[in-house]
Amino acid sequence: MTREIAGLSEIIADVDAVLVDQYGVLHDGKHAFPGARAALEALFERKMPVVALTNSGKRAAENAARLDRLGFPECLFTAIVSSGEVVWRDLRDRLAAGSLAPGSRVLVLSRDRDRSVVAGLDLEPAGPGDPADLVIIASVEPERLSRERYRDMLLPHAEAGVPAICANPDHVIYAGDATAFGPGIVAADYAAAGGPVRYAGKPAADFFAVALAEAGTPVPARTLMIGDSPHHDIAGAAAVGIATLLVTGGVQAETGASTEADFAIERLVW
Repeated sequence: MTREIAGLSEIIADVDAVLVDQYGVLHDGKHAFPGARAALEALFERKMPVVALTNSGKRAAENAARLDRLGFPECLFTAIVSSGEVVWRDLRDRLAAGSLAPGSRVLVLSRDRDRSVVAGLDLEPAGPGDPADLVIIASVEPERLSRERYRDMLLPHAEAGVPAICANPDHVIYAGDATAFGPGIVAADYAAAGGPVRYAGKPAADFFAVALAEAGTPVPARTLMIGDSPHHDIAGAAAVGIATLLVTGGVQAETGASTEADFAIERLVW
């Protein structure tokens, strides 16, 4: 049964490390949530390892810069692990091993034409109408392109069997001041059209393994995952034995999951 708490201080004595989601827990993409920074500062004072674990399709450095702009300096985090960073490292390793050919044509779906997920790699950019060897769904722009438009744009690649990597499995994102479909929905549509899709990020067990390693390899049961997504944050962490705290006021808290959180809090406060 989920235990309701009023502040993180109530349970921190049983915790050796913290994994914390960004969107919906610390901020909404534009503004920090009240109390979130103070909670991280309290953890910092206690020398608690804190890893920001995010399904962002951007790399760790870009996420660190965004957090800093929103009032969360990098010193508050032991590490920042993003799905975009994990994808970039995987592509780098595949190029080095020869399982991905140098010069492969890659279609990257992102916001503001961001290509950090392939920056510095020997890969060629492909446009939506060009032949491609790989599709990377890093982010989407629902305020500019509809779900149907994405489906139509990617349909030829899916029908041709071009492999895709979803570098952000979130189904719901903030777009302006409202919620909208996320990259995970576009990836699901791609798979439904026949395209093979591999997901990077929560709730995958290997993604949580990376986060635990960055936190200093704490015992999972004494590690706390703080998130607002029952599916990505809570179920994913629980599957590998990590304790969970659901932020019920987050954007994805109502999306539902079969796994109950160990604890629940309206918003992250100390």
